[in-house]
Amino acid sequence: MVTVAAAETASPCDAGFNACTLLFRITENEEFSVDAGVVLDKIGQVLLILIAAFALRWLVNRTIARIIKQVTTIKGPQSIAELADKLGSSNSRREELLGDRSAKRADTLTGVLQHVAGIVIYTIAFMLVLSAFSVNLAPILASAGIAGIAIGFGAQNLVQDYLAGIFILLEDQYGVGDNVDVGDATGTVVDMGLRVTTLRSLDGTLWYVRNGQILRVGNSSQSWAYVVVDTPLPPTADIDRAGEIITEVATAFVEDEDWEAHILKAPEYLGPVEMTIDEIKVRLGVRTTSDQQWAAGRELRRRVTEALREAGIIDPAGSGRIYVPRTLPNAPA
Repeated sequence: MVTVAAAETASPCDAGFNACTLLFRITENEEFSVDAGVVLDKIGQVLLILIAAFALRWLVNRTIARIIKQVTTIKGPQSIAELADKLGSSNSRREELLGDRSAKRADTLTGVLQHVAGIVIYTIAFMLVLSAFSVNLAPILASAGIAGIAIGFGAQNLVQDYLAGIFILLEDQYGVGDNVDVGDATGTVVDMGLRVTTLRSLDGTLWYVRNGQILRVGNSSQSWAYVVVDTPLPPTADIDRAGEIITEVATAFVEDEDWEAHILKAPEYLGPVEMTIDEIKVRLGVRTTSDQQWAAGRELRRRVTEALREAGIIDPAGSGRIYVPRTLPNAPA
């Protein structure tokens, strides 16, 4: 008992269970146990901090996804809905204008909040790792505060981008999956952050647009769309007969079981809208759901073209103008 007590008192390690004590019991080498124990303790602290950061980020992301999914079940931002009520607008009117955008709003808000939460968690974890190596964080925090003030004065565009991104999210101007026109670029929103909105255009180009530079937004994916079908006719065509055929095609299109669920209002034949020496352009309009507006437009144009050809109103072989020169080439004057 006396020998064991003497050995414990002769241990060079700190009291309690640590890497140094474990190594000293295995090797009984004081210098190796102290040096290696310090290294192993630091590695253990860093691993513990990283594991806690990853676990916390997973938990926060899961919580954010659940909360956003519950909150966005309300159609449109709650603050805007309350303001509309105060102004006398009914909820049904707002639903008619905006439609159910809960899924897109949930994807956009979830992605942005999870990204911000990840930055905060990993920043705190990095600072804890530095403190584990006995790095004094006070000068770093003071320098960061001064640098933040300097950046705030010099990076006004950056602040503008973030503020614009926040208001775009709060006002639900667009979200991931929407087809938008932001002036400099047009395409589908594939990613949205507080600073930059990423669009994929029809030709595959990936556009990165700063939120602070977006002065106006045209969203083709909110609620309903109005499909305009302009059909050019020869100048000698019977306009009344062409209008009857186009109206019949539109009526059959609306009654088609494959398309009736996407038609929100009866088609409107507007008649001639443009006349030139080459053609007379007649217009047909129909209100559809926003996700099927392009497909509906293509199908309507195909059906109208086939019906007019079958009726003999459109003659592909005789379309266009023929220019006859005043004098034949190489002819005597």
